Amino acid sequence: MKKLLVIAIFVGFSQLLFAQQSPVYSQYFVNELAYNPAVAGSKAYNPFVIITRQQWLGFSGAPLTANISYHGALNNRSGMGGSLYHDQTGQAGSSVFELDYAYHVPLDPDRLNLSFGIGAKAMYYALDLEAGNLPPGDDPAFSGNSYSRFLADASSGLYLYGRNFYVGYSVLNMLQSNFNKEAGDGFSTNYLHRNYMGMLGYRYEFNRDIHFEPSILIRKTENTKSQYDFSGRVFFQDAFWTGISARTNGSLSAVIGFRAGKMHIAYAYDHFFKEINAHQSGTHELSISFKAPSILSQRHISFWTY
Repeated sequence: MKKLLVIAIFVGFSQLLFAQQSPVYSQYFVNELAYNPAVAGSKAYNPFVIITRQQWLGFSGAPLTANISYHGALNNRSGMGGSLYHDQTGQAGSSVFELDYAYHVPLDPDRLNLSFGIGAKAMYYALDLEAGNLPPGDDPAFSGNSYSRFLADASSGLYLYGRNFYVGYSVLNMLQSNFNKEAGDGFSTNYLHRNYMGMLGYRYEFNRDIHFEPSILIRKTENTKSQYDFSGRVFFQDAFWTGISARTNGSLSAVIGFRAGKMHIAYAYDHFFKEINAHQSGTHELSISFKAPSILSQRHISFWTY
């Protein structure tokens, strides 16, 4: 078990530094604002979303993420949103507050819009290296104390959306802020890696009661390979939906959700097929979202109910 803890610290720490410097969710289609600031104000309502995600359940020190976000229209051209999320991976934790603004430009009478977004975020990063929280034994990589730092960074994005589709591209951690302080003998070059995000989705109506929505999320972190999420959801009378996602990192996700008034509840289970599978029992993700009425904009498409 101690050996697994050591592995979890290093695997989790590298996961935080690279992949999870930007939030990773199976239900990315529930909260696109987490990936693109240009999404702010693009709905016919103001979404308030809560997501919690526990990766690799049963694996000591595995990543745990929680996110709260809200966005809406300021007027017929502008939108604003904000999000707060916390990520804990082994001894490393980060808390981030981000504020986003988007300007929307109508392109034709059929309600095709292009939005430009910018975001600013403040991050508090902490690495707890206290001896009581680490496995026994000496390791020169650990300094035997705690390390923390405040960082600031920025993001930008484009978002094209119409009656039955959306396409977005964004860049997160544009400034690549540096932790710029040595913690032990091996962590002196930490910095936020720039993340490139692409997303697209299309909604096809089989009939009045059944809709199908395929979507793709593309993530590219500098010095790593691109990762693709291929998803498909089926909606039944806009009151119940289910879907499946395949990710190129070797995981498969099943999702189910339903509507209760203006509240939407969804659950996703991820199964990872690679080496770590023997030491964990899957990833669990729960989202709860609310649709607050918006009377500030007349530009929005109305079919995008989830």
